[in-house]
Amino acid sequence: MNQYNKKTGKVYEGRNQAELLNAKENNNYQSDEWLTFLQARELGLKIKKGSKGVGIFKGFGKIEKKDKDGKIKVESGHYGFAKVFNMDCTEKVKVEA
Repeated sequence: MNQYNKKTGKVYEGRNQAELLNAKENNNYQSDEWLTFLQARELGLKIKKGSKGVGIFKGFGKIEKKDKDGKIKVESGHYGFAKVFNMDCTEKVKVEA
């Protein structure tokens, strides 16, 4: 099954798919869902202590900027890397009463 982002539903592609599938198999994870630390927090989850994330490449994109004359200029942008955690590495945040 494809590895995908829990929050966005986006299926990881290329090398990211291979890296995440490899990490799933090596760590005996049951879930195909992955998310970043911040995404886990937004969903009311926390990453279990000692869990190891997997580095993924976030890709390239286009950024529109206005130059000094007000003309729109399109530039390629590099979005960088992120660390994602398998859903098996998460737990619900306990709410203190």
